[in-house]
Parts: sequence; structure tokens; C-alpha cells
Amino acid sequence: MRTIAIDTSLASGSVAACDGSRLAVRPLGEATGHARLLASAVTAAAAELGWRLADAEVVAVIRGPGSFTGLRVGVAAAKAIAWASGCRLVGVSGFEVVAAETAATAGWHGQPLAIAWDAGRGDVYAATARKTDGGWQVSPGVLQAADDWIAGLPTGSLVAGPALNLLGERLSAAGHHLAPESAWHPTAAAAAALALPRAIAGQTDDPATLLPEYARPSYADERAGQPKA
Repeated sequence: MRTIAIDTSLASGSVAACDGSRLAVRPLGEATGHARLLASAVTAAAAELGWRLADAEVVAVIRGPGSFTGLRVGVAAAKAIAWASGCRLVGVSGFEVVAAETAATAGWHGQPLAIAWDAGRGDVYAATARKTDGGWQVSPGVLQAADDWIAGLPTGSLVAGPALNLLGERLSAAGHHLAPESAWHPTAAAAAALALPRAIAGQTDDPATLLPEYARPSYADERAGQPKA
């Protein structure tokens, strides 16, 4: 099936087009250019495989975790493609993508995998993934202090995720096992690989209701939740 995939969950994003065994990938560069470059990047990726964006049968998007601006750009673009072309929309968790990449590169299939995103201000947005017969079971993401997350990990945990860019040395020193660095970050190509079987099975999302999964509340939401002085 002709598939478009979008990842704007991190500062460095990418898009991909795939059709059977053929794959075309375009980087989006830094986050400040995602909105400007995304449309031309997906169009070019599809053209490399010999078809138009309107010919897409599936559009996949990493719905989070991530930043407000990045995720809004990617999710909005995926919804627009789905509405315009009538193709199927599949939102994919970045936690699942990292888990799948860790399984592929490290041969991991058994023990729970601890995954964390850097949420800024010394915090991480973390979850645990487990392999099941039907795919990946991911616990709800939790925002917590990085120190508390590390202290709460079982001894000898296998860990992955973008937060390892900052915390990798500390985790290694604490006796934990790091997934290969190539599996720390989600990619559009990996999202496409997860989304395609779901689309075939009819496990799709409604463009009207698909929402991003942010790594932390907005400043406005945080202030609204604070007790008044």
C-alpha cells in the first residue's frame, strides 16, 4: 500500500514514502523549518516512488510524545492529507516506535523496556513497553523528575528513548543497559512500518479526533492548575 509517514516529534524530523519494499526518506532538519519544509518533503518522497501525494492510501504520523509546535505541525499535516486524499490515517506512539527499533537492533523481546523523552526543566516523560503477541503494550506516559525516574528503575533495566542523549552516561553508571543509539529516536520510516499492518487490519484513526500526546502541559495549563496565592 502506498504510505506516507510523518515525524515531527523531535527537533530533527523526517518524512517517508513507502510502497511495498521501496522506501524514500526526506529529512526535515531542525524544528524551526518543519512547517515550511513538510509539504515539499512529502511530495518529493512520493514522487521518488513514482506517485503523487493524492495517491497515498495510508498516512501515518507519530502523535507523540513531543513538543507542542512540532506535534501540531505533523498531526495537522497528516490530517490534511487524510481529508484531501481520503486515505486511512494511523497515529503511532513514539514509545512503540522506539520499542520496535530496539527489538530490531538489540534482539530484545522479553524484559520490559524503559523509554524516556526529555521533557525539559530536569524532567522526563517516561513509559514502559512490553512485547505482546499483538504488538507493544505501552504504559501511560508519566511526567517526572529525571532523578526520580532513574532512581525508580529496577536494577539492570534496559532503557531507550531520546532522553538518553542527556542521561545515557548516568544510566550506564547506575548499572542499566542502553539500547543501541540508533534505536533511541523514532523515525518516519519506522512509523510507517508499524502503521501499515494496522491500516490493513482496519485499526485507523478519525482525523476529527486524533490528538497529539504532549510531553508536558503547556505553561498556560500549568499556571491554571496552580493554587492561587
